[in-house]
Amino acid sequence: MTGTEITNIINVVAIIVIPIVAVVIGRILQDRSEKRKDKVNVFTHLMSYRMFGYVNQYSVNVLNSVPIVFHDDDKVIENFNNYINSLAIRKEDVSIKEKEIENNKTKMLEAMAKSLGYKKINWELIQTPYVPTGLIDQIEAENTFKKGQLEMAKIFANPEIQKASVQQIGLEFEKHFKDGKKEN
Repeated sequence: MTGTEITNIINVVAIIVIPIVAVVIGRILQDRSEKRKDKVNVFTHLMSYRMFGYVNQYSVNVLNSVPIVFHDDDKVIENFNNYINSLAIRKEDVSIKEKEIENNKTKMLEAMAKSLGYKKINWELIQTPYVPTGLIDQIEAENTFKKGQLEMAKIFANPEIQKASVQQIGLEFEKHFKDGKKEN
């Protein structure tokens, strides 16, 4: 074989191999980028809702995805399991275990931050979220409204309660009407 034939063979191999290698490397980089994006999305959501707890359906879904998204980080998984285990208590014990639950949540978020390379996200930052007073007032008002709706639903679902409630409202209306006549 001559030098020209060897060069031609190398060129043919390069023409075939280089695009394949480029596609494989591109795919590996894209997969890595997608995995990081998933981790950042989970972390961002959990950080955003850390003050209020993870009580809506989407937050529960995100929390349940932690073992999948962070499967390759033992420290995150360990802290996630500790947090979940600290939540497995009776309702009446929540106030007693509140500090433990909060600490386990903070440890989990801190481990996620380290896993993602966020060096400046620390315990203190995680423990001090921004929550405006107006938002707390709005949440409390919505909760009061929802409780009222539940009470109304109970009234309409139970005919005996419904009858007693209608009678009570009638008596209150009658009293108010009589009081209004006295003023005139």
